[in-house]
Amino acid sequence: MKVLILNGSPRPNGDTAYVLEALRSRFPRGTEFEALNAYEENIQPCNDCRYCWTNEGCSIRDKMDILWKDDYEVLVLASPLYMSFVTPPLFSIISRLNAIWSNSFFLKAPNRQKPKKGILILIGGGDGSADPAISIAKTAFHFLNVHFDPDLDYIRSLSTNNIPVQDDPDLAGQIDRAIKHIIRSKS
Repeated sequence: MKVLILNGSPRPNGDTAYVLEALRSRFPRGTEFEALNAYEENIQPCNDCRYCWTNEGCSIRDKMDILWKDDYEVLVLASPLYMSFVTPPLFSIISRLNAIWSNSFFLKAPNRQKPKKGILILIGGGDGSADPAISIAKTAFHFLNVHFDPDLDYIRSLSTNNIPVQDDPDLAGQIDRAIKHIIRSKS
């Protein structure tokens, strides 16, 4: 099984990294991981050039190829919450999925993304709602043909201002539930 991690965190040793490492450690031995760190790769956002209106794919050439090659079975989308939303560099990646929609709408090209499973990880400490971040994650999952069950595949620690993520009493159970759901659906 191959897992692609889209990491929207700017902090390599922060709360999101802690949860991602805990998640990785619970996947079966032999699982292959590939990561795309939104802050390190400088993925450009969609610039509405309209290339995808008349051509398949996207005109911008960057590390989005990791996502486009579609060789993974599980997609993990992980982000700290900024103003109740995913981080701006992660949103830049998500905005590029517009090429899939445009190819479908303008070119009548089928979505060629193979079916896969998804896990959403959101970390936050403020008093805002995670709903905007959940909504955009669901949109990304839809375009990438990712099945995401918010009751089983959503891992969150939303009180990090008061409880350090490593002390969150619900975190381990959420991770175990998501892994069991992913593994069960793969067999």
